[in-house]
Amino acid sequence: MSHVGRFCSKVVIVTLLLTFNSALVAQPDRFSEVVIEATKLTDSIYMLTGAGGNLAVSVGADGLLLVDDQYAAMAERIADALANLPGTSATQQSLKYVINTHHHGDHTGGNDFFANAGATIIANEAARVRLLARAPSAEAPLPVITYHEGVHIYFNSDRLKLVALEGHTDGDTAVYFEGANVLHAGDLFFNERFPFIDTDSGGGVGAYLSSQETLLAMINDDTVVVPGHGPIASRGDLLAMHDMIRSTRAAVVEGMSAGMSLAQIQERGLDQAYQSFAWAFIGEAKWIETLYWDTMKNRVSP
Repeated sequence: MSHVGRFCSKVVIVTLLLTFNSALVAQPDRFSEVVIEATKLTDSIYMLTGAGGNLAVSVGADGLLLVDDQYAAMAERIADALANLPGTSATQQSLKYVINTHHHGDHTGGNDFFANAGATIIANEAARVRLLARAPSAEAPLPVITYHEGVHIYFNSDRLKLVALEGHTDGDTAVYFEGANVLHAGDLFFNERFPFIDTDSGGGVGAYLSSQETLLAMINDDTVVVPGHGPIASRGDLLAMHDMIRSTRAAVVEGMSAGMSLAQIQERGLDQAYQSFAWAFIGEAKWIETLYWDTMKNRVSP
């Protein structure tokens, strides 16, 4: 395929992402039936689901800490869910911090609402740069605490380890609640799904795999893992996704080494074992395309 063809393919990916996010944001009726559901992971940690990325909440004497905040249209419902978490007293319902795992709108859309309510926004410095580029307005709340490598937060009798990573974008963060042994992996983990790798925001397959290796080394078989998208998971589930990426990338590299075009590799498809990873946003053909162009860019060896 020519450089023009490659450029057009990348434009299609970006257009699909913008359309996917913009359609949800621009049409509140798309959220009308969405209910925020809370799942208790430990005595102090809950996972919330709704529309967009999965959320994690720390509850305790220091108040509330939220990891990600979905779309703007979901903010009030998230706030209601936080106020009604089981076992929380009125003094524990004050939201002190919101940690953004990266800049995408399905994880940061509630920043304005929660910052205006008094929460402090925290993110990777590169994510702050992306957020600023997306909304270069003095009125748009931005992360006020940032880091390049990581930072610790002592909150609710636990130590949170925020690790700056990249792969999904160039400004990813994973949040590990060390005492509770809970990891929020952000979009460095799409459980049971092909991942979206935002190459136009500095993401890449090699960096994605490297970041997953960092996460796998941090946790153990008892760790509860909150993926950016998908059901609650374990270290074994994260390892299964990691192995899937390695295996499917090897298959694409093998096809390219045999002189196959992108269309031919897509027509051949992937091993049947990986069919279940396809979903509405990243189907098999789109995932193969991601692997193909990443390989072309980085010259991955078989």
